[in-house]
Amino acid sequence: MSILMCRVARPPVSFLAACLFYLTSPAVAAESPDMTLALPRMEPCQQEIPPMLPAKWRGVFLMAPFTPTQLVISEIVYDEALPAMQVRLFGVRSGAANFLVLGDKLFSVSELAADTQCEELEGREWTPLPRDVLAAGARCVGSSPIAETRVEWWKTPSRPAPLADWMWFKSSDRSPFRLLFQKPGDHLSVLSSFAVSYQVSFEPLPQSNLATLASACRQGARRRQGGVYDALHTLESAALESSPSRADAEIKRLFPQLAMRCASSRPHWPQALAMTMFLTPLDFGTDPVPAEVLYNWQLRSQRTRMFWGAQSPTADEDALMLAQHGYSVSRQRSGEVQCIPALPGTPRPNWLAEAPCTCEGMIGAGSPLTPYGAAEILRCPATPPRLFWTWHTLEGRPMMFMVTPSKGDEPTALITLADYYAWVPGYPSGESLFARPAQCPDLSARPGAKLAIGRPPSRLIGRAPEPCGSCHLTPEKPQ
Repeated sequence: MSILMCRVARPPVSFLAACLFYLTSPAVAAESPDMTLALPRMEPCQQEIPPMLPAKWRGVFLMAPFTPTQLVISEIVYDEALPAMQVRLFGVRSGAANFLVLGDKLFSVSELAADTQCEELEGREWTPLPRDVLAAGARCVGSSPIAETRVEWWKTPSRPAPLADWMWFKSSDRSPFRLLFQKPGDHLSVLSSFAVSYQVSFEPLPQSNLATLASACRQGARRRQGGVYDALHTLESAALESSPSRADAEIKRLFPQLAMRCASSRPHWPQALAMTMFLTPLDFGTDPVPAEVLYNWQLRSQRTRMFWGAQSPTADEDALMLAQHGYSVSRQRSGEVQCIPALPGTPRPNWLAEAPCTCEGMIGAGSPLTPYGAAEILRCPATPPRLFWTWHTLEGRPMMFMVTPSKGDEPTALITLADYYAWVPGYPSGESLFARPAQCPDLSARPGAKLAIGRPPSRLIGRAPEPCGSCHLTPEKPQ
């Protein structure tokens, strides 16, 4: 069981940052690797004015749920003049649903040739999206690419404070490229019903056909008990029951690069590896944190280092893993060093093959979402109700990792998302880079020592300890 599935009581931010690295880094050494390792940079925002969606638009999104079910493709058509919004959902494994949001009414729609049938749902959870999808008080924190797409990074306040949702808008046309929500809700209709969504395509429309559909639903709709979430649950159940009704033609039309086919095996880590990333928080008061990861299996060592901003009293924070033991190390600008032996040991090179992850789909090369070649999307279990979503290329290059919160009122959950930048298999990391600070106890001299869980300097709260020996070196499984 990977550290991602391990549960450590009151872990530091470095614990989750380490997790973010472990799941998404099954790298394979390049023939002539570029040994440059540079931290990602956040450039100033190009515009401080919040983006506005067009008055009429059509968008296709790849959506990952909060629940361990399936990926969903959504096709959304919006017309402010009515106001109305059609939402068509297609399960990547199976199932489909079709909704019309018309003012304060919500309809389930069946469109068969020229025959359109509508049922008005009693639950009115969804309303047409606003053109400004950001909440009051939203702030642009900078501009930096995601998967080679230049985007603006916006955080928007959520409840309870100080939680935040995140939205990334393309710098080219300011359309929504990615959306991340810390809990499911209906304030942005279908978008906020899913944990993370990626834009597949987006276009302004000179006109829409929603007026015809709206007229049909106004005139001939039946009433039905149950709201949109009942329908979404039906879509999820279709996946769990392995329904054969997969909308292959529609999925191919909307996202031709997406396939259910996955690689037959998962790659191992190389003997040495380095990479950089941005770690994005759920806390509205904290901006994305740049970090670097160094891994050397010959030394049985790994270090994930986060570089906090100049305004933070913490200069940097490490998840330091040395053979069978791991430490959370926090260095304050005052010179104080805190060390808590609260982590398992170094991950094994073959750990990914042991992790109980499920491949939910593969995006082929040629998509704007896969600039480095075809990529697999994995879903992995965690302490319920948490789960993990991660993307990596078939060669092993990590792209994205996210963990869903355990519940919707977690103001202590700082880090929830990682975006990867530099990727350097074969990076030469010397022994001095993994030196154990004097403040950290030498647990190797105490064979029977257990994790000395204490209160770390961060605000991330976790659960009780759980064995991690399948994927990590531990005192119980040191080899």
